[in-house]
Amino acid sequence: MGKELTLGTCLDGRPHAITAEKMIAFERVIWHRVANVHSDPQEAKRVGMSRMIASGQNQLAFLHQLLHAHFQEGWNHGGRIRVRWTCPVYVGDVITPKATVTKIAMDGGRTLVELDICCTNQSEATTAVGTARVYLT
Repeated sequence: MGKELTLGTCLDGRPHAITAEKMIAFERVIWHRVANVHSDPQEAKRVGMSRMIASGQNQLAFLHQLLHAHFQEGWNHGGRIRVRWTCPVYVGDVITPKATVTKIAMDGGRTLVELDICCTNQSEATTAVGTARVYLT
């Protein structure tokens, strides 16, 4: 962990531009799924949506990247995350993952860090919100 952590420390991830090509590739590679509301505009319209909606798993991947970048193996081995989706993500959105340290405590001889996490879009609307916890290594 390169950055000294204190209560209130903010960790910003890099912005991710959402494109149709990335949404389609994500569905094919990660889920091995074919036409659905996340990868096919006609399927989205068939079920009453105006356009494709990005899978919540995209945002989960962005949050994972952020936590891994700051906590490396402490995140990979024992990190926990809880997230709920609060706003749809569409093609053209730019999603940025963020985390704020809410607790630092000793737990069984290890340092436990708890964080409030979220993703926001280019308009600063929150698209995902939750918590994470990680042990420092």
